[in-house]
Amino acid sequence: MSYKPRPRRYAWRALAVAFAGAVTLTAAACSSSSSSSPSSGGSAAAANSGSGGSQSAASADVAQFTKMVNSYVAQQPVSGVSGLKGKSVWYIPIGNTVPILAAFGVAMQAALTKAGISTHICDGKFLPTNAAACISQAETDGASGVVTGYIDYASMPTSFNSLVSHHIPVLVAGEAPDGGKTSSPQLAFFNTIQTLDLMQKLDMDAVIADSKGKANILYLGVTDSPQTLDAATYGKQYLTAHCSGCQINEITYNTASITKVPSQVSAALISHPDTTYVVDELDAAGQFTVQGIQSAGYTNKVKMAATNGALDSLQRVSSGTVQFVDIGTSPVYEGWQFADGIIRMMLGHTPSFTVGVVRVFNSSTVTGLALTPAAYTTNAWYGSDAFQQTFLTAWGVK
Repeated sequence: MSYKPRPRRYAWRALAVAFAGAVTLTAAACSSSSSSSPSSGGSAAAANSGSGGSQSAASADVAQFTKMVNSYVAQQPVSGVSGLKGKSVWYIPIGNTVPILAAFGVAMQAALTKAGISTHICDGKFLPTNAAACISQAETDGASGVVTGYIDYASMPTSFNSLVSHHIPVLVAGEAPDGGKTSSPQLAFFNTIQTLDLMQKLDMDAVIADSKGKANILYLGVTDSPQTLDAATYGKQYLTAHCSGCQINEITYNTASITKVPSQVSAALISHPDTTYVVDELDAAGQFTVQGIQSAGYTNKVKMAATNGALDSLQRVSSGTVQFVDIGTSPVYEGWQFADGIIRMMLGHTPSFTVGVVRVFNSSTVTGLALTPAAYTTNAWYGSDAFQQTFLTAWGVK
């Protein structure tokens, strides 16, 4: 939450490099079992249905997502949750040293505790053998459910299928269905594309509004997965359709080559000296992008935009150092979505997911925020904790 590069069989080592170097992955904040997203956040469909074609429309779209979220829609009720007391759920992230993946687990554990369900966290450590060992141990220990964090089904189908064969429901969180599978009560996928698209749209809207519809953009696309490719395509198409006075050039990178981003950015800026904005599809490359901007001597010539809501990215926005906007999504809210999804699966239901908490961070909205690692693991940057009661009410838990 929303994108984290997909751990294909051949990409685990590359992911370890990228995740270890980044403080965030896009939290794909898709709320579980609800027909709409938090009230002040709106839905991707609603955000995309407006005119959006002018500077004023772009400004209005951005403004809609700058507010703190204090009112949340109700979750769909589900019965039988009280019967799950004493059950255990295993959370297996691809790598728990990444702050956002750890935050998912902490939030999910807090949510499940409210329902009387215990949580065991087993670190995949960016190695398929470790993730497979965690899954095997979950089976041996009699887990009642398993949630994996950004581990692609197709990267280790045997392990996932083994859970299903042992009648242990598994939520493949952060991944689109693949390997010929679709979501079911036994094996479900927490897809991310709606949130990816929404954040790309808001990033472009922010640039359109700030430039008064005359931005010359260098765009950094990520090639790691179909979802990142699709999100980049969406962002570029949105800009082209809604800003006739804007121009865009693109460079791409993947997790294995993220350390080459500084030289790529520097060379691109020198080749396109009229560039006024640098837009990162994901702020995981933010520190490298800034290095490239500085190397080219463009620190005072361009403004930077990105998505993900990483701590270092928001710190740059706050300090006014190159970056002027970042689009983030709450990892805490998503952790509760993980909990809601696996609870419903344990009760024999197929969970569904829609867009969750998304917020625009600019110089105004970061003012007063505690930009610390501790604050990152809370919902403080996004709004109140009132969302918790929407889940508890749906579960019949007091």
